[in-house]
Order: sequence, then C-alpha cells, then structure tokens
Amino acid sequence: MDILKILSMQKNLNVQDNLPDGVLIVGTNGVIQWANDVAHDLFHMEQGLLPTKSINDILDNGYDLASNSANTHKALIAKNTQSDEYYELTSREIEGGYIVALRDSTKNYKRISNLLEEQETSQKINSDKNRFLVKLANEFNSPIQSVIGFSQGLLDGLGGEVTEKQEKYLNIIKRNSSELLYFFNKLVELSQTEENLLEDEDKNFDIVNALECIIKANRINYGDKPVKIDFEVGADTKRTVMQKENSFKLMMQNLIETLMREIDLGNVNVTISDADSDFLTARNLPVKASVLVTVSSVNMTIMESDLATLFNPYAVVDSANKKTISRALALGSVANIAKDMGGVVWAELSPMKGLIFNIVIPREKAKDE
Repeated sequence: MDILKILSMQKNLNVQDNLPDGVLIVGTNGVIQWANDVAHDLFHMEQGLLPTKSINDILDNGYDLASNSANTHKALIAKNTQSDEYYELTSREIEGGYIVALRDSTKNYKRISNLLEEQETSQKINSDKNRFLVKLANEFNSPIQSVIGFSQGLLDGLGGEVTEKQEKYLNIIKRNSSELLYFFNKLVELSQTEENLLEDEDKNFDIVNALECIIKANRINYGDKPVKIDFEVGADTKRTVMQKENSFKLMMQNLIETLMREIDLGNVNVTISDADSDFLTARNLPVKASVLVTVSSVNMTIMESDLATLFNPYAVVDSANKKTISRALALGSVANIAKDMGGVVWAELSPMKGLIFNIVIPREKAKDE
C-alpha cells in the first residue's frame, strides 16, 4: 500500500478532527483550549462547546489524571462527571499544557468492575468459611477424641473382656476415627494458613533447634515403623533467623509427617543449609540471605504428573484416594506458610533421591512482604 499516494489524494483531510480517539489540548490552568469532533461526540456536546470548559468539569479529577498519565506514561481510567461513562485516558506534556487522548471504555470498565466485585464477594465467602471452620474446630475435635479414647479404653479392658470380633471392630473404629481427626485437623490448618489465622509473630530463634524438635517428635510418633529419619546440617550453617517459629514448625511437621505416613520402610532425609547465590539465581529466586531445607525419600512413590498439583488440595478434591486428599491438605498449608514467610516451596523427582521437597526461607522477611 502506497501511503504517500493515499495521503496526496486527501489534501483536504483534517487530520486532527479525523483521529480515531477523542483529543483535548488542555492548558496548565486546566482549561480546554481545543477539542476534536470525536471528543465532542464522547461527551455528547455540540461542536465547539468543549473549549473554554475546564477538564475537571467533564472528568472527575481530570487535570490530575492528565498530569499523572503524562508523568507515568500509563493509561488511566477517567469517569464522566455527568454520567456513568468511563474513558481510557492517555496524556503527554506539551508546551503550555497537555495533549489528552480519550477512548470510550465504559463497557470494558463495567465488565472488569463486575468481575472484581464477584471476586471480592467470592473471597469474602471463602474467608468467612475459613474463619467459621477454625471456630468449629473444638466442637468437632472433642467428640472424635472421645470416640478414640473410649475405643482404646474398651480395647484395654476397662469395660470388661472383649471378644476377638469385638476387638477387630473396636480397632476399625479407632483407626477410622483417628484418620477422620487427622483429616479435619489438616483442613482446619489449611483454613488457618489461608487467612493468616495462626497465632504467631516474627522473632529470633534457632532454626536448626526448631527442626530437631520436629524430627524428634516424628521419631517418637512413628517409632513402630521401620522408617529412619536422617538429619544433616550443612557446614557453617547460620542457625539464627528472624521469622515465625510456630509457623516454621508446622510447615516442617506437615512435610516430614506426609512422608512418614505414606512410606512403610526406608529413610526420610532432612537437610538444612544456607542457600548460596548460585542456587538462588539458577532458580530465579531473589538473591538474599536465605535458608534451604530439603526433605526427601527414595521410598515415596509418586507420579511425575502429580507434581503440578501436589500443593493444591482443590485440584485433587475428586480423587478417590483418601491419602491423596489428606496429603494435599497438609501440603497446601506448607505452601501457604512458605509464602507467608516470604519463601517458596516446590517438589521434584530424582532417580537417586526419590521425591524431594525444597523449601527456601529468607532469614528475615522483608517488611513489605
């Protein structure tokens, strides 16, 4: 297409009045000095009525928006002072004022506003649900604990001798009640971490010692399993961090416990070290003082395709495998806590180490995180 030829045939074309957008020239005093035909159409005014009006007469905070757009080189949304209409506004500074371009964005703005309103409503409903579930926890826990306790009491002969068949049924009741309690507690933890309802605050603590406490507890809790927990601390690892200690412990408990519950024998390997800059850079993570914790087991069986949804309980809600759902609840809390601490967690498979959970936590969370 020969543009020059086309333009030469349009000698009488008024370029300013035929621009596709509304255009205003606004003085430093905010008064409109010139407006094209499209601008008059946008504001439903007869030709020639816009000049001499202030831009603030036709747009809410119009002059400030023009100035901000010129300074930031970004498009902003402006509202008509006389009607429920919205415009995409872009501005550039010129000698003596600004040249302002306007495009009708009413439909798009209202569509986005409706979507944001729906999202806000959905988030509030989800938040109310989480808070309700957390408040309900004690009411739910007490009866289940009673079922577990009385089942164990009957098995211990407190109600008299039980037959072999009764013992079998009591063990089923106790086992299923324990699983139900675990599932509910993980659901409550997920709700707490989604809403930052954990009672915790940043403080200096020994992160190695905190991890040792969690490992010791799991060794005791799963002492009847032929599973060994190995713990290794990297050379010269700095032990003190300024973080949320209880949140860190809950995160590590969920990670280690997930492996301990699902493997029947073998090893769980836990390591902690300083995350070096090369490691962080290679994974596109912020290069700052951070701790790297890994939890792995070659005995954990998982598919490569499961890695993408490992930390998303809502993605496995239709799973028929109860273990998969409980695992996703626990790991969902892990992901929420890591994010709240300014860190990140991910999982990968290694031919030599099996399933590996990697957690990078900054030694001190930035105040704006």
